[in-house]
Amino acid sequence: MAEFRLTALPEELQDLVVHSVAKNSFGDLFRLRTTSKHMKEITVSPGVYASLKVFNWPCYIPRPLRLYEECFAHRSPSTLYLKGAQYFFLYGFEEEGLALVKTAADNSFKISLYTYAMVRKAFWDDEEYFSRFDIDDIRKISMDVEEHGWGWGWPPNATALVAKRGEFMGSVLPSYFTCECSTYNRWFKWHDDLSKGREMCHRCFWTRELGIFFISLVL
Repeated sequence: MAEFRLTALPEELQDLVVHSVAKNSFGDLFRLRTTSKHMKEITVSPGVYASLKVFNWPCYIPRPLRLYEECFAHRSPSTLYLKGAQYFFLYGFEEEGLALVKTAADNSFKISLYTYAMVRKAFWDDEEYFSRFDIDDIRKISMDVEEHGWGWGWPPNATALVAKRGEFMGSVLPSYFTCECSTYNRWFKWHDDLSKGREMCHRCFWTRELGIFFISLVL
């Protein structure tokens, strides 16, 4: 089979391909830079910075500050999420931080969508964003959130977080055990061995998810 070169495509299609690569692999993106002068120009274009997922940067290579600055300036959802989470959880700038997380969530960045939905539920009992989730994917998303973090440590608003967790444990969690939607079974575990299996009702499902959110956030 004859070799097909990306440079044989029209320039508009080359741009689209590079933007797609930027969402998935820094390694492939840097390899593209070496193929031609035009490719090198594309890889530093605003569209590429807007598409980059900074979580994909190899962990063994220091992340340059300029990369974050360029991605943030061009509204990369992953960078908006990181900055917003840092503002909200580390520095206590709730309004500014949550606005950035919401912007990333509205751009379909799943980690940000999960964080925004849980914060809205935890602080304001707002379930609007729950309907945007595919329930079968929720566990993978929450694990990604735990892996990538939101600025670990005890932030200035930690007292509020602990207070909200206390309210949850005292007034919301008991309904999980008393609800008759399905049988509570300790043999299926999530963190503190709390599970009802896959047949639980909508309220119990999100009660469990909020519990996992609090555990991962403030412990």
